[in-house]
Amino acid sequence: MNENKLPPANIEAEEAILAGILLDPKAITIVTDILPVEAFFVQSHQQIYQAALELHHKNNQVDLMTVSTWLSDHKLLKKVGGQAKLAQLLNCTVSATNIDRYSLLVLDKYQRRRLIAAGHEILDLGYDTSQELETVFDQSEAKIFNITTDKKDKFSTEPIIDCLADIFNELEQGSLPLYPTGLTDLDSLIGGLTKQDLIIVAARPSMGKSWFACYLANYIAVNEKKPIVFFSAEMSRKQLTKRFLSMHSGIDSQRLMNNIIYQDEMDSLVNGLGTLAELPIEINDTPAEELTPAKIRSELRKIQSKRGELGLVILDYIQKLGDRAAGNRAQVIGKYSGACKDIAKQFNVPFVVLAQINRGVETQSNKRPNMASLKDSGDIEQDGDLLLMLYRDEYYKSDTEDIGVMEVIVGKNRNGATGTCKVSFDLSIGSFYDYTSQNA
Repeated sequence: MNENKLPPANIEAEEAILAGILLDPKAITIVTDILPVEAFFVQSHQQIYQAALELHHKNNQVDLMTVSTWLSDHKLLKKVGGQAKLAQLLNCTVSATNIDRYSLLVLDKYQRRRLIAAGHEILDLGYDTSQELETVFDQSEAKIFNITTDKKDKFSTEPIIDCLADIFNELEQGSLPLYPTGLTDLDSLIGGLTKQDLIIVAARPSMGKSWFACYLANYIAVNEKKPIVFFSAEMSRKQLTKRFLSMHSGIDSQRLMNNIIYQDEMDSLVNGLGTLAELPIEINDTPAEELTPAKIRSELRKIQSKRGELGLVILDYIQKLGDRAAGNRAQVIGKYSGACKDIAKQFNVPFVVLAQINRGVETQSNKRPNMASLKDSGDIEQDGDLLLMLYRDEYYKSDTEDIGVMEVIVGKNRNGATGTCKVSFDLSIGSFYDYTSQNA
């Protein structure tokens, strides 16, 4: 490695872009979404471009006079080289129609500088033996991935005027920050599954929480056409796929698990296979002891890079993860729940995490769970934005009137109401329906 080499840069292209901005008020609109300030190698060029951006964001005209005045008002004109520097830029012959091509030249060199910087950081990580190797791999992969996706750091500090601009665009476009579940009464309580939320779905074994997760995955895959990533620490990918196939074919899931198909079901099976094959559902059945937050992030980066914006991430289930022999399981699970919340924010996606309810509810006369029933960790309750607890009365009472009914108990909801709603549930094929419409 030759340390005497100068970092890659295209000074002429930088000057041509700034000249175009100073000469043509429309030029800034071409590059504002392409070039970050850091893409300019020369510091004075960064400051001139920053001045143009500030003016543009405040809906002021961008030209020689306004940029010069802004720099002067902010005591930066002398630092960039004064009027002489701006006059030098004006001598560049450029038209706004060429600016996009010059921007690509500047971006190319910027990305190379970022790659060099990441290489140095990865080198340092390799020498840092105080960190676990998996952490080193995760951080190294993230550094390269952030360059290849060429996205602004969405967790950088921004002035509120930029935040307001994003909100206004969302309102103007009418885009929703959440996905409906398709269950009317549930949606009336929670609104839907909100992006960046950690959504805990908790229940005792055999209540149907895995089926509920499959329903949410399938509904969003069908209606939003966005990738669904299902991390199954509980079932194998074959078992989970058969559940989805049962939902689409209408064939009893228990018979599918045992590979028993009746002759008159073959058409339904073929149709179900065809429909399911078109859905953007990704299944990862990494064993629980190997499934770490770093592994989850790595898989999500790859899928997002390949298939675009994620629709939903599901983990089944959180208490399976980590060292099962660890003395303080609450601390272990708390670390995982915090990491899942961070992942939801990082990938701007609802993250549904399934969790077990402790067996203490079995000793209660009313066996419906509450927030205190979560097994192993109060951190799950604390980190979760939405807590949905599932209960089926027929599991405990054969004479109940609520046959084929699941209660969804909203125990916590940062963004809305709490309460309980009922949904119709067919355990044999994992179908969920509105309770009111099925029992009208």
